[in-house]
Amino acid sequence: MVPALARMAVIIKADHDTNIITGNYEMAYICGLFHHLTGTAPASFEGPEDMQGRTLALMENYVCRDGREENLLRMLKLYKPEKTFDDQVGQMFHMGLSEKRLWQR
Repeated sequence: MVPALARMAVIIKADHDTNIITGNYEMAYICGLFHHLTGTAPASFEGPEDMQGRTLALMENYVCRDGREENLLRMLKLYKPEKTFDDQVGQMFHMGLSEKRLWQR
């Protein structure tokens, strides 16, 4: 249930430029999406800060294709990760990485 809610929250938030990420599950899903969109192989991460930092480094030369991607990148840059790095964080990353219904509610 939690993964589905976090996924839906990210999809809805991507439509608005005033939203923020509210937890590591949303952050991990966005990181997975960006790895999916750039076609990069996933790496193992040492923690949430590492996941965010490596994803932001990956996105340095990426040109966002639309406002949704720009909103997600802005939210990721502004987010301060929590210490939580449990199995569901990894599950959310892999959910974004393997997303086949991108932007579908």
